[in-house]
Amino acid sequence: MNTSANNSLWASAFLLMACILFAASKHTPTANADSTASGNGFTMVTTPDGRGTDLLYVIDDQNQVLMIYFLPDPKQVTKIEPVAAWSLPNLFSTVRN
Repeated sequence: MNTSANNSLWASAFLLMACILFAASKHTPTANADSTASGNGFTMVTTPDGRGTDLLYVIDDQNQVLMIYFLPDPKQVTKIEPVAAWSLPNLFSTVRN
């Protein structure tokens, strides 16, 4: 077998592997918040839900509760809908066990 052709194939394989690894390193999952606000014992964060609308995360520092609300398009629907609420101490103790 021709060694120069063999070397070319190996070089191409290593080059392709380097390109694949470089491209894969760029696709790390990240969480981006559109806007955040804190004050009076509350922290609020909005994030896109992936379907064209937003979710509002509210943390009540005094009662230690995480609440999530669905924010529809304000041009069509004028109310927010609750999605879920969790007691943070209970949530963390459940995850730890």
